[in-house]
Amino acid sequence: MSKGKLLAVAGFFAVSASNCLALSEEEYLKYIDAEASKLSEPEVSPANAGTGSATEGAKKNTAGELGQKEFEQLLKAKAKGTYSFYKSLVEKDKAEVFKFYKSGASMQQVRRMIINRKLDR
Repeated sequence: MSKGKLLAVAGFFAVSASNCLALSEEEYLKYIDAEASKLSEPEVSPANAGTGSATEGAKKNTAGELGQKEFEQLLKAKAKGTYSFYKSLVEKDKAEVFKFYKSGASMQQVRRMIINRKLDR
């Protein structure tokens, strides 16, 4: 096979392989959300039912009344994957995420913000 044809074949395989493996950012975020939603929520045992679990605290308090620690517990209970991203953020970003949540943002919006901060956008 001539050198030109060999280079053309190699280029074709390189382009087709990168198209198959590459995900757009939006597809990647959807994939992360889908994987995170597959995680089961932790069960609260009857012995711990009255000790103030995160989900119980969320029912008792509105977003404006939750402290940052309670918010983190709620995030950990509802979205483990996103919580792992949240833990790795710098304190400034964590404070911004909490402030955004306190302002009335939905949990989906908060999760999106955390992912964006993690990916540094």
